[in-house]
Amino acid sequence: MNNSTQVKLNSTSQGCSAMVSIMFTLTLSVISIAALIGNVLVVVTFIKTPILRISTNYYIVNMAVSDLLALLVNWPLYTTEGMLTPKVFISGTSASSVCKLGMYLRAVSQSVSVLSLVLISLDRFVAIVFPLKIIVMKTKIRVIFLSLTWLIPFSYGLPQVIFTNIVKVGEQTFCRFMMSDGPRTIFNGVGFILFYLFPFITIIILFSAILRSLKKRPKPGELSEGQEDAKRHQQNQKIVKILMSIVVAFFICWTPLSVYLFLKKLYPSLFIKDRCLLLVGLTFYVFPSLSTAVNPIILFVFSTNFKRALKNLWSSVFFYLAMYIYSETSKTRASNGSTGS
Repeated sequence: MNNSTQVKLNSTSQGCSAMVSIMFTLTLSVISIAALIGNVLVVVTFIKTPILRISTNYYIVNMAVSDLLALLVNWPLYTTEGMLTPKVFISGTSASSVCKLGMYLRAVSQSVSVLSLVLISLDRFVAIVFPLKIIVMKTKIRVIFLSLTWLIPFSYGLPQVIFTNIVKVGEQTFCRFMMSDGPRTIFNGVGFILFYLFPFITIIILFSAILRSLKKRPKPGELSEGQEDAKRHQQNQKIVKILMSIVVAFFICWTPLSVYLFLKKLYPSLFIKDRCLLLVGLTFYVFPSLSTAVNPIILFVFSTNFKRALKNLWSSVFFYLAMYIYSETSKTRASNGSTGS
């Protein structure tokens, strides 16, 4: 996905208060800091906690890594475009490189996240609907799946590196995907199907099957099954709710950009009055950035295992910090004692 649609704008920044740029930048800063801390904690707790190394969490961590990639390129892209102010902080050859890599890696990050969601849904589908076949998801197959979530977007997105360039529209600077109309329409259309529509439909089908399977099973209070099976049933229900929350949050955050690009392509006159580019700022930067911050919040608030792992991580950090302070204090006292004598 990209904001590459062509439309004539009339000095979009003129008449816009500097407060607009300040508010957008402040909002993005808060979201980016939250997303950075959250996704780093997701990765670290996963590495440090063996109990978290189950199949589904590998795909969740894959999403966290792709979100960190998005954060890495989002700010250089934002400062290069000068989206909400005519002031551009990166220019010349550097701007062209940032523009190409920024648009490319941002699209790769979003696509990796979508494919990871499909794998999460597939993993839960197999585990719940066909529990006896969960052994199929061996380490080698998981590695292949994880590799494909990166190889496919990296390969498909290469035209963005070739055809994306810096364009001046009035006083505004933009990164534009400059492929000719016909091929660009095909490229964007196929990308939309591969990395949005098809995954969206697939996820809906898989989760519908999962919910039907869970609904058919007896509730914990009605169980004739063993206590262990009852506990597993409740855990599956909770896990599915958490994963569905992640899926819903992702598509809520990314759908506004798809709608914006679609409407702007068909009805460009609707957006000419958006002089401050508020819609572009919201759909291209704020909502997608929000997507990168939501997942860690969902995991650490609602997942018992991630919440416990986070508490253990902080306990370890505070313990080592306390030990370090005690050690340094002891050295200082010993040094002062030897000096006094």
